[in-house]
Amino acid sequence: MKTNKITLTVSLLTLTGTALSGIFAINKTIDKLATSKGLLDERKKETYHWRFGDICYNVCGEGKPVLLIHNLKTGSSSVEWSSIIPELSRTNTVYAVDMLGCGLSEHSNITYTSYMYTQLIIDFIQNVIRRKTHVVATGKSAAIVLDACSINENLFEDIVLINPENLRTLRKRPAKRTKTAEFFIKLPIIGNFIYHIATSKKKIRETFERRYYYDTEKISDTCIDFYYESAHLGNGNAKNLFRSLAGRYLNTDITRVLKETNKNIHILAGREITDIKGIIKEYQYYNPSIEAEYIDYTRELPQLEAPKEIMKYLNIYLYN
Repeated sequence: MKTNKITLTVSLLTLTGTALSGIFAINKTIDKLATSKGLLDERKKETYHWRFGDICYNVCGEGKPVLLIHNLKTGSSSVEWSSIIPELSRTNTVYAVDMLGCGLSEHSNITYTSYMYTQLIIDFIQNVIRRKTHVVATGKSAAIVLDACSINENLFEDIVLINPENLRTLRKRPAKRTKTAEFFIKLPIIGNFIYHIATSKKKIRETFERRYYYDTEKISDTCIDFYYESAHLGNGNAKNLFRSLAGRYLNTDITRVLKETNKNIHILAGREITDIKGIIKEYQYYNPSIEAEYIDYTRELPQLEAPKEIMKYLNIYLYN
């Protein structure tokens, strides 16, 4: 009887080891295939050697500086701004940064937090741009920009927020459930496999169709490929942003910041986002001077879906 139990245990361990070896091989294959086109490598870039990892960015044009900060979601990168950079750079010096853990920037094996990104924005303006700058930020990055401005407002001119995140969502803190999710994602083999399922090309396209775009016919295969590649760079470390988001470490309560800021804040919102008017009203409740405009027939990424409309408002905000 004892011999049978030992035999069964050995068999289970062998099967488990074989299964893990198979999953490990699948993970490596997915990462290799997802990045094989090297689409992001073809883009011009500069490097800022930051304390937590190298930051890649593009700079072009001449004039007053404008810093473009993409959303902090899986697969996000400065590609988000590719449709407006050519026009904006005719009149401004445009800096489009890949935030740490995104695009071509270093994918550090750390937990990403809102405060870390706040410091990155401050350091980047101080050490790279070196003068006051206009800032345009999307989604979750909007709150981080406002936090950075509250720490050193002398670095900022006007601030434009594209579809900033719900204030109630930003107040949510890490909890037992989120820590459990983070634990499983952090596992080296199983966690990578979970991440690859969540960031498959099919899942990314579904996100574009359900949340990012209103007119799904405007979604290009090339754009999906950019996001898919960005989500798999870093030799397995791309999942750390995904893990940190799941753990709610990028949330930050900005109600006090909204009340106290003296900067001009403008919001551009996709009209087709559910409850977007309620979200904007909450921002304006804490800061009545905030101006808001709605971009018709768009959702979370109007800078890709309707770049001409975004540029129309940027020309008003940045030059007045």
